[in-house]
Amino acid sequence: MSKTLAYAYHGTGASPGGNTGRIAMQQLADVHFNESRGKAIQGVWNAFYNQSRKADDRFHWLFPPGKNERVAALMAWIDTMSPAIASYGKFLQTRQRGAFFVNAEYSSPQAPNQPALDWMNWEQIQPTMDRVLQESVGYYKPAIHVVIFVYLPSPSGNSVAIWRRKLAIPDNVRLAYQAQITQIISALPTTYVVHVDELPRKPDATPPPPPPKKKRKWYKLWLSS
Repeated sequence: MSKTLAYAYHGTGASPGGNTGRIAMQQLADVHFNESRGKAIQGVWNAFYNQSRKADDRFHWLFPPGKNERVAALMAWIDTMSPAIASYGKFLQTRQRGAFFVNAEYSSPQAPNQPALDWMNWEQIQPTMDRVLQESVGYYKPAIHVVIFVYLPSPSGNSVAIWRRKLAIPDNVRLAYQAQITQIISALPTTYVVHVDELPRKPDATPPPPPPKKKRKWYKLWLSS
């Protein structure tokens, strides 16, 4: 059993059991990815956490991913590796809501040709003040999906273009670890407060109707004729 699964099962009194469980266990044990361990995030710290600038100025969600070759290649890699990424087991390991992040410009010295993942939990994501990030992590379904974000830093590192993908967990993995995932979810908050740095704009108040025109007295009309 992998270290991730050993940690996930510690104290639960459960075991995968059955052929489906053993196959899923082996599938998870075989999954390995390069991790930056926070190094990919260091260069974009201001983009994620500099609250002197609004989140809308730091996170840009609407850029087409195909405009950048690295981003396009990374998206294609994620599509290809989707079942393996979704089986990586970080939710089981950390027992916290979170998401994967990939810096399109970061190359690990140990594996320069492989993307490097970072897992960030809710406590790390809420201070970004970005609504999309927080709602994505606070309200996805860990028994069904894994969320991954790809980001491309600006030259200054003060902002990022960012994209989101939801990856479906393979059925055999989901079924084998449903009990453990449900147990973890039951211990987590049911509501996650989204912090934003700008309140939604209130609709403009309806202007009062103009006062009715006063009728001129008959004698004023006569005097003016």
